[in-house]
Amino acid sequence: MDASNIAVAAANLSSRSLAEALARARALGFEAITFGGNPTDHTPDSPSLDFLWDELDAAGRAKMLAARRAFARAVIHAPFHDLTLVSINRSIERESLRQMLSAVEAAGALELELVTVHAALPSAKLTPAEHRDRLVRALRTLGDAAAAAGTRIGVENWRYPATPDEHVALLDAVAHPAVGATLDVGHIAYWYQRDGVTSLPDAAAVAAYNARLLGFIDRLGERIWHLHVHDVRPADLRDHRTVGSGIIDFAAVCARLDRLGFDGLLLLELAEPDYEQAVRASREHLLRAMGAVAGRQSSVAG
Repeated sequence: MDASNIAVAAANLSSRSLAEALARARALGFEAITFGGNPTDHTPDSPSLDFLWDELDAAGRAKMLAARRAFARAVIHAPFHDLTLVSINRSIERESLRQMLSAVEAAGALELELVTVHAALPSAKLTPAEHRDRLVRALRTLGDAAAAAGTRIGVENWRYPATPDEHVALLDAVAHPAVGATLDVGHIAYWYQRDGVTSLPDAAAVAAYNARLLGFIDRLGERIWHLHVHDVRPADLRDHRTVGSGIIDFAAVCARLDRLGFDGLLLLELAEPDYEQAVRASREHLLRAMGAVAGRQSSVAG
């Protein structure tokens, strides 16, 4: 892995125009970006790479294609706001799948490497078996569409699946060659929050977090096709912090990924007041972590 594996949400780099945002991403050295499927109310000139492909006109599609061609690599996150692949309201379920399929269509048209999707949370109104069966059918539908479009689906660890066993069991049930995992390194914090843990007060607690994260990587193995990267603040388990500012041992993460032969994108998912400074610092920290892995390999080879 090297700098070409690090991706940025380019549209967050400027509040003035998409062209400026893309130029800033290139000036900062990024070779990869992400698109999004959660459109909001933007003016025509506002910097947004979020859209529903089937709602873009020819000019809008051309604009997205030009943005894509400015970078060597790119991915997309499928819509997830107020959407669920399994619902007791079948109309919501159908609309959710439609919007996610629109992201897959965009990935094919823009030659994007992967579409990240959120799985559906279990519902108290459905039996576990019914929830699983309907979710598996939906993910297989997305997998079929992705394979036809020349891309892949990455199911993200979110509120569900929330543990290594849940994630592996879901992927095993789907059993589709175009459906793998998007691993979010900060969402391990949700496990702690679910158990009532609100902070990591000492080195032992931090070490335990990293052990759980590395164990998750080992459990998913070569099914990991994409990463969402950010740090976690120990005082309150707040995620989406600047890489290197929190508790995550990124040198160990990069070493584990290297052992797996991982060559996907590591997308910086940050929520900091100074976004440009955060992505700059995060990129530098990741490059140092990657360099440490390369240095160990050179030492062994020598």
